[in-house]
Amino acid sequence: MLRQALAFGLLGGALFLMFHLTAEHLRARGIRTGFDFLWQPATTPVFDSPLSFQAGVDSFAKAFAAGALNSLKITAAAIVAATLFGLLVGLGRMSGNALARALCGGYVELMRNVPVLLHIFFWYGLVLELPAAADLAGVPGAIDGGRHWLLATNRGVHLAWFGVDDAGHWGWQWPRPDGLQISGGLSMTPEFLALFIGLSLYTAAFVAEIVRAAVEALPAGQWQAAAALGLRRHTVLARVILPQALRIGLPALTSEYLGLFKNSTLAVAIGYQDFMAVSNTMLTDTGQAVEVMAVVMAFYVLVSLLVSALMHAFERRSQRGWGRP
Repeated sequence: MLRQALAFGLLGGALFLMFHLTAEHLRARGIRTGFDFLWQPATTPVFDSPLSFQAGVDSFAKAFAAGALNSLKITAAAIVAATLFGLLVGLGRMSGNALARALCGGYVELMRNVPVLLHIFFWYGLVLELPAAADLAGVPGAIDGGRHWLLATNRGVHLAWFGVDDAGHWGWQWPRPDGLQISGGLSMTPEFLALFIGLSLYTAAFVAEIVRAAVEALPAGQWQAAAALGLRRHTVLARVILPQALRIGLPALTSEYLGLFKNSTLAVAIGYQDFMAVSNTMLTDTGQAVEVMAVVMAFYVLVSLLVSALMHAFERRSQRGWGRP
């Protein structure tokens, strides 16, 4: 980890020197440089962000922050989904059932051999083919009072959610058709949903192979000893096999999580305003190409280093835990 940090430090110093020399040459030719533009009002709105943003009022710095939260939101959601689904598929590839093994193996081969951008386009096209909100009046599947657990439209998917309503009361928030829109509940835009499904299913195939390889790397004596004690198979997996397999597969999982974070930049292809998409718009609005790209590089390097450090710390902690007698 120290060598990695040192390498990134040297790279950062070289990049800083390069940007500094470039800025000096630009200033010598009368081209404005510097980061003062960050505090000027941004002209392009940023949607679907946990951070409220108003175009023409909020600054470019806040637009950067809103885009960063969008990137981190989609990355965190996709990591959780890909890990859980990849674990199921990976265990399915080692199942005693021939059909389950064939289905899981076919899924892995199909997903890994199709570019992730095509996955995203495929799901985005499907979401846009869903019915409009105005066509959902009287849709079947409602529970008491016409409330629905889920409503899917070409404007996104809306789920029932336990939270606070407009009056400040806690309870279930139910999605319901409201003219041309859906009101209430937890909503996911078509762009977020397509990106989430595409990245999750694609990454899950690689996670499944990591799980399979890590489990098969363990000595067969682990299974035999557990079976000799009369433990059930699911107990052996949960208490004996998976904790040890985690130590083996953690470095590869870290690489996959970082790859998912970088793949999230493909959001620009379908109009989801992640950090990269916001940066591209900001570059066009301000003309500050060098400064904007410097911020973009710093963001992705810092997040990647932070994820690597957290996963490395978790790996060391798990190794110390298993090292105890």
